[in-house]
Amino acid sequence: MSDDQNFFEEYLKNASDIEKVAYGLIILSFFVGTFGLMGDYAIIGVIMAAAGTVIGILKKNWALVVVGAIDFFILLDYYNSINEINDIMNGYY
Repeated sequence: MSDDQNFFEEYLKNASDIEKVAYGLIILSFFVGTFGLMGDYAIIGVIMAAAGTVIGILKKNWALVVVGAIDFFILLDYYNSINEINDIMNGYY
């Protein structure tokens, strides 16, 4: 086994169940938010990333907080861009 694989196995072994759920939320939020029907469901990804980040803050898992916050802001920007494009296409500007 490589050192990287050993690191992640040890890290996940020491993580609590709620931290594992938070990692799952953040990973899933990226796929839901980015690929969900051209952004129609991007807000769900934003909420999931925010929930994972909050769990990281509560558990003081700073790696989880950083990854969750980056994902949150990327998806929030993507969601806002999709809304602006929809407004332009629907003639609201």
